[in-house]
Amino acid sequence: MSTISACVVVFNEEKIIDRCLSGISGLVDEIIVVHDGPCSDKTLEIARKYTDQIFERDHVGISDGHLVFSFNLAKSEWILRLDADEYFDQQDIPAIKKLTDNQNVSGMYLKWEMWNGKKPIYFKGLKKLCLFRKSQGGYQRIPHGNVAIKDGKLIDADIFLRHRPLYNNISWHSFAKKRKKWVPIHVKFFFPELVAPYECFNTSIDSWLDFSAKVRRHPFLYFLWMPLKMSLGQIKNGLYTSIWGWSVALQQYVYYLTLYYGVWRMTRSIKNKV
Repeated sequence: MSTISACVVVFNEEKIIDRCLSGISGLVDEIIVVHDGPCSDKTLEIARKYTDQIFERDHVGISDGHLVFSFNLAKSEWILRLDADEYFDQQDIPAIKKLTDNQNVSGMYLKWEMWNGKKPIYFKGLKKLCLFRKSQGGYQRIPHGNVAIKDGKLIDADIFLRHRPLYNNISWHSFAKKRKKWVPIHVKFFFPELVAPYECFNTSIDSWLDFSAKVRRHPFLYFLWMPLKMSLGQIKNGLYTSIWGWSVALQQYVYYLTLYYGVWRMTRSIKNKV
């Protein structure tokens, strides 16, 4: 039977961490919990009921900053990447175990959902690659980056990864708070002199360096094109079927518009200092 390591990055999640960890305790062989900065609530006290692999690292303000660290610690064949506000229905655990025993599969997308504070919102095509073979997964530590599967079959599993934060995760108020926090962090990753050395897991940073160099050479072009590309990608995932979906797609447009505007401004600022 295949083994699974769960990697969970948290930040003061005492109200929901037990739901997350208790739901996977019968699925995984080890749980690695990384706290983004010093913990100021009972999150880690609760986590110790399930694991002794608990780490407090420097605060970076975004979970992506700790994924390479946690992936490298994983000892199992498979890695399960989870956020504290995500969990599984217990009836799906046997099916997940069965899928990981398939030697032809290297990674799987799980159905994912959004939460409006009262009920889950799901669209066909809304999915998350969060379970993959450690030997076949590659990851660049870039904000909102995704795991890339190097070799083997990637499947869509008919299993939900539940996503239930304690607030309306798709409201414009929530979006505004996240954008204000994440965009300044994200902008810096386009400038090696502000971030290097970049961290990677089972891959190199070369593709990101090439892309970010193109953006710095033509920031205005990417400012015009990339927000549209990212929002259309969300619509393609099925978000066009409801008003909630259109709202999220528009949020994607605004986020990447703000991001590439920030890159444009930073590029000009650096040139003016030279």
